[in-house]
Amino acid sequence: MDRLVDRSLSAAVFAAELPTGGEGLPTRVGTIVVGGGIVGASIALHLAEAGVDDVLLLERGVLTSGTTWHAAGLVAGARGSRAMTGLSSYGLAFYGELESRSGLDVSLTRSGSLSIARQPGRVDELAYARDVAVRSGIEAHLVDADAVARLWPLASPEGVLAALHFPNDGYLNPGWAALAIAKLAHEAGVSIREGVAVTAITHEHGRATGVVTAHGTIVADRVVVAGGLWSRDLARTAGASLPLYAAEHVHVRSNPLDGVVPTLPVLRDVDHSYYIRPEAGRLLVGAFEPQGIPRAVETISTEGFATFPDDWPHFAPVRTAAERAVPALSPAGYDRFLTAPESFTPDTAFLLGETAEVENLFVAAGLNSQGIIYGPGIGRELARWIVAGSPQFDSASVDVRRFSRHQSNRHYLHARTVESLGRLYAMHWPGYQSPTARDVRRTPLHARLAELGARFGEVNGGERALWYGGPTPEKSYSYRRPGSFDQVAAEHRAAREGVALFDLSPFTKVEIAGPDALALVQRAVTSDVDTPVGQAVYTLFLNRNGGIELDGTVTRLAADRFLIVTPSFSHHATLGLLRRLARGTAAVVTDVTAAFATIGVMGPSSRELLQRVSPDDWSDAAQPYQTGREVEVADGFAYSLRISFVGELGYELYPSADLAVNVLDALWEAGQELGVRMAGYQALDTLRSEKGYRHLGHDIGPADDPYAAGLGFTVALDKPGGFVGRDALAALDPRAPKHRTVYVALDDPEMMLVHDEALLRDGVEVGRLTSGAYGHTLGRSVGIAIVDPALVDVATLEPDGSPGFAVECRGIAVPATVSRRPFYDPRGERLRG
Repeated sequence: MDRLVDRSLSAAVFAAELPTGGEGLPTRVGTIVVGGGIVGASIALHLAEAGVDDVLLLERGVLTSGTTWHAAGLVAGARGSRAMTGLSSYGLAFYGELESRSGLDVSLTRSGSLSIARQPGRVDELAYARDVAVRSGIEAHLVDADAVARLWPLASPEGVLAALHFPNDGYLNPGWAALAIAKLAHEAGVSIREGVAVTAITHEHGRATGVVTAHGTIVADRVVVAGGLWSRDLARTAGASLPLYAAEHVHVRSNPLDGVVPTLPVLRDVDHSYYIRPEAGRLLVGAFEPQGIPRAVETISTEGFATFPDDWPHFAPVRTAAERAVPALSPAGYDRFLTAPESFTPDTAFLLGETAEVENLFVAAGLNSQGIIYGPGIGRELARWIVAGSPQFDSASVDVRRFSRHQSNRHYLHARTVESLGRLYAMHWPGYQSPTARDVRRTPLHARLAELGARFGEVNGGERALWYGGPTPEKSYSYRRPGSFDQVAAEHRAAREGVALFDLSPFTKVEIAGPDALALVQRAVTSDVDTPVGQAVYTLFLNRNGGIELDGTVTRLAADRFLIVTPSFSHHATLGLLRRLARGTAAVVTDVTAAFATIGVMGPSSRELLQRVSPDDWSDAAQPYQTGREVEVADGFAYSLRISFVGELGYELYPSADLAVNVLDALWEAGQELGVRMAGYQALDTLRSEKGYRHLGHDIGPADDPYAAGLGFTVALDKPGGFVGRDALAALDPRAPKHRTVYVALDDPEMMLVHDEALLRDGVEVGRLTSGAYGHTLGRSVGIAIVDPALVDVATLEPDGSPGFAVECRGIAVPATVSRRPFYDPRGERLRG
């Protein structure tokens, strides 16, 4: 069977059962899914199987005519994290049953896959990937060049250092797989209509109410956008921002070759940006070239099955590399060149979930050429999300709300997408920083930080200092000790022993004001914030099922005014959550992130430094811990919040943006005698890791409740009015959480942690690391882990560490010490989180 989908498949599968156009189109339904590719079909099927009635799937052209038809059809059981491996492994199992369930031949071939490493850093990456796979129940083997030659006789082993072999991966016919899923959905009660173009999403009072089609308006309770590269513009009609952009994706097919058999594994030569798989006695070669070709949607046909002209010169570097690795390709030549559009996101992870701006508007798009791998898993998890009202898996890395609104700007996306295509196969370094679409959002202190030697990275498209002096990020990457190790260590020590200055201006800052301000904030957070003016409270924001959506501080500025500060990457989610709760109330939600800088003054000498630049009293009595006040500083004023993310005495100053440089300069000049240092976000991470402070998106998220996260102290179940998620928490037993949080330190000072490593006890996995960094005070890597209470009785762990544990790092069981409390200064001030 030719792997390119027949363009009349839906007619062959559904015959006369599938109506097209506006004839008999309903005017009201429960759920509308927009997009008839593999993702839309999977969502519709899983909704129906979850008991959601009245689902309507709309496709502008014919099913599979968008992106699915030209996919290479690769399927895989493991990805780079446990959360994503859960989605992909479900897909592999799903496809294994799809043919028998649907009665359609989807040509699933479980030939395995082989990812080659040609540089030492890639060997480390594959070793970590193998650990994640095996601990997720996926068979995986790290093999040598000789094994590559045995598994792939047509490939030259020259230059191969190692390879990762997944025996159960493979490939299928993507078009037929999508049609098989759509057929099952149809049989489960989903109405499917081809030839119905959706031109807009209707919305009222912040909620999606239906869609506008070429044949009229359809009212719905919820809308799911799964329209591939057209999703951004469609969501924009309702005011929702989706950062995805189209690019050309190419694969070519050779003429027939001797020795090509269906059982050849999928070969990924990731260091050379291509993959190869068998197809009907030929080899299909696909590229994820480092310099992609972005495509504006207005240049792409909406008629379906869109392609672009052949571009052999652009493909030439990949072709050369592939023919060097597989010498038989060159004399054989090629019989097909296919370039078609695919959509990519700024961080090459897809977009999933309910949008921040519009309630009941869900999205599953921006699949970055991995729609076949993730399609079934996305369908299952989005259906669960819709039914339960919140994500039922660790969704942080793919949640649509993780981006800032500006990242849906087309100029920004065009610049980033040049890189995004190749990021699929480029090195996935810890702490990687994109070189494209940079210097877009800068803090008021950016220029001064650059003069002081800042090495910048970005989050949410916003620039921030990672460290000062030393190598640039691109020269620092490593799975072992990074090039920035010494710089970060010095900044870390300054915060522990003296004083360090941090530009924390990217923190999300939101002001709530008005007669209903107190009621709104009380409803939003778990803690009781009916406090005296000037009191700051660390708290959590939950979803209705008790999962942690956000964490941060709430400071009461006046009887009817509050300042909420949350992590920088949760800016969009914070605003969406608060604005949704504010509808219909006498409270105003104002984003003041750009209006104020945030300067962290951290360390034992922070009070002495502030006394040198401010005439105010900085004693404990004048400003106790977790309180705020307005102070004179340098030549102006700022709000001072005594709180610390590093675990030492510390303050956050909030001067207005126009005063920020003046305040920083004064602190820098006055601090020279105290040995002041500028410090970046990497030091912030090492400091908080030693203290065991949680990091939203790694250590806590929607799949965690406060008790499991060890943050039950933030919960005020009996406060007046309750809070979102209160009833779900009330049903839990705080003494019996689903997992426990512990603190881990590696005994080997040279080994570095990444994330998702298995925590072992006597060789048996009892938990996993949620985050880790190097603890420069302790002289070894430290991390936070969650453990199964049935396997580890946390109460029996020694407060300062219990032996007998190990952490699996690159296949090595590294001895570790595990404690029920953080290793560094457990008597110190409590963190923001």
